[in-house]
Amino acid sequence: MNARLEATLRNPDLITPALALDFDHIDHTYLRFLHAFPKGLVYYAMKANANPQVIAHLSRLGSGFEIASLAELELVLAAGASGKRIICSNPIKNPQFLKRMHQVGVYAMVVDSTYEVEKVARFAPGARVYIRLAVDNSGSVLPLAGKFGVDGATALDLCDMAREHGLQPIGIMFHVGSQCLQPSNWVNAIQAAGDVWHKAAARGHHFTFLDLGGGYPAGHYHTPSIPTIEDIGRAVTQAVEDYIPATDDLMLILEPGRAMVAEGGRLVTTVVGKAQRGDEMWLYLDAGVFNGLMETMEGFPPIVQPLDDEAMVRPMRTYTLAGPSCDSCDVIARRVELPEVHIDDRLVFFDAGAYTNEYAAAFNGFPIPQFIALEAVGEEIMVDLTPN
Repeated sequence: MNARLEATLRNPDLITPALALDFDHIDHTYLRFLHAFPKGLVYYAMKANANPQVIAHLSRLGSGFEIASLAELELVLAAGASGKRIICSNPIKNPQFLKRMHQVGVYAMVVDSTYEVEKVARFAPGARVYIRLAVDNSGSVLPLAGKFGVDGATALDLCDMAREHGLQPIGIMFHVGSQCLQPSNWVNAIQAAGDVWHKAAARGHHFTFLDLGGGYPAGHYHTPSIPTIEDIGRAVTQAVEDYIPATDDLMLILEPGRAMVAEGGRLVTTVVGKAQRGDEMWLYLDAGVFNGLMETMEGFPPIVQPLDDEAMVRPMRTYTLAGPSCDSCDVIARRVELPEVHIDDRLVFFDAGAYTNEYAAAFNGFPIPQFIALEAVGEEIMVDLTPN
């Protein structure tokens, strides 16, 4: 933890729950993506953290944006990004959203069903579209397979249909699952995309767009087995060379969300209650699964420790962590090993910059974490991602 972030979290006047995000870490991570994927274009997945300060900062860096809704589109436009720096990879889009994207010139949008092709053609005539392939999600903490994506044969048929409806099919996308722990998932998906790419060319389509989606994991500082951005970049670079036809106008799209912001964030909570229930010692925090820690219900184990150094030398105990609401589902994690914890102690959750506030709701009247932006003090990085 850097000194600036640590000083912010240790401020005795800090009102919890509080989410602090270090923008210097965002700058560092942005550069890592550019170096790890030499031909890649970063289109930040807004769903991870759509705070206006985060969006404005990434826009100043030159990032593109991947959006899923009208509200996200308006946030990006307010941050100064043009439509050419925006794509939409949500396969389900309502007419109002489609009309607005068409109006502001969003660069391209995904389709993965005949119904969506018809809808896009009606409300965003002439739009560029790309097809979402269904790919293997094994090895991901949160698999996303099933809800979206099509097989290769269907993808080809959708390309033909899109062309018949006056749209411009430009390429392929996929998503390997959230917090993907296997670089081979990207390799296999790129191979599948390459097969569709070759067959589409035989049908007269000219593809220029390959979207690798998201899924880039965070937390390898705590868990060395988690692959790094560089590990994935090496695997992807070789796979693109092996399976995607060479073209001078290739747009290789990355949609990092969690990996861009998670590790720069810390969530500080206060212990507001404690109880012995059978053989379990329960700690009740002022943030739970409804107002900040929803991802713990999706298979993401919390990385948590006492905030104060003096607490770290206490005897180790096993706890069940729960939130403050009256709902019995509000259980963060069980069998968590921590130094002995008392009421009014503060706990800090690491890698909390993604999805903490995006998932949160003030259920039962308990507030979502206040957001504290530690603005970058380093030199800004400018990269032109405007498509030709």
